[in-house]
Amino acid sequence: MAERNSSLEKALKVLDLYQSQSRLTLTSIAQQTGLSNAAISRILNSLEEMKYIYKDKIDGGYYLTDRVFTLSRNTNIQKQIVNMLDEPVARLCRKCGLAVTVSVRQGLKSYIAIRKNPYQGIAVVVSSEEMMSLNLTAAGKVLTAFSGESDKLVDEIDYVRLTDKSIVDKEEYKMLLEEVKEEKLAYDMEEVTEGLVCVAAPVLSTDGTAICAISVSGYKERMVRSLYSVIPRLQDTASECENLLR
Repeated sequence: MAERNSSLEKALKVLDLYQSQSRLTLTSIAQQTGLSNAAISRILNSLEEMKYIYKDKIDGGYYLTDRVFTLSRNTNIQKQIVNMLDEPVARLCRKCGLAVTVSVRQGLKSYIAIRKNPYQGIAVVVSSEEMMSLNLTAAGKVLTAFSGESDKLVDEIDYVRLTDKSIVDKEEYKMLLEEVKEEKLAYDMEEVTEGLVCVAAPVLSTDGTAICAISVSGYKERMVRSLYSVIPRLQDTASECENLLR
């Protein structure tokens, strides 16, 4: 039998209490869980440091922050994306004969939720190794431009450089986002990998913010030749995905 993580179990036991009540105190947690005051204090301090809960300065109670709800929302969106966009993504990949990815924003980075290669099946990818700073990729630019808080993100992004074409100047990035908003398209011109070019379009919710971004990528020579046929197919797929996810 796998070894159980006692500290994790205790923390989850505390979080479970919020299913039936909005306010907790050290005393109420002790009464309901049987945990020691010392153990509860450690758990509350850890959850507060991670910004899952906060302590009200007036009544002394502990309340959930919106980070928990955001985590739940992102997980649900991720499941929807994987379940519902499989066929449109596969179809776009077949039509273009190029790699297609679906990316989602998490904080100041984007990660690939679905990857489809022309000669392979769909791969679902959710790992820290796949996360990229928003300044680097075409998807990252789209997710920033249509985040509803682009000015804030522009100020907070860690401007990583992977090639000499990576955009690491804040003002240049900000100006580029205005073009992305106008065209509803973004490009990665060898900014992540030399020789690799990518174009991305947003999948928008009813409030105009990006649910995810769909990208088509390939080697520079082929992408330049194919761009005029790829873009309308990409835009059509993004529109189809919007209808599926709304």
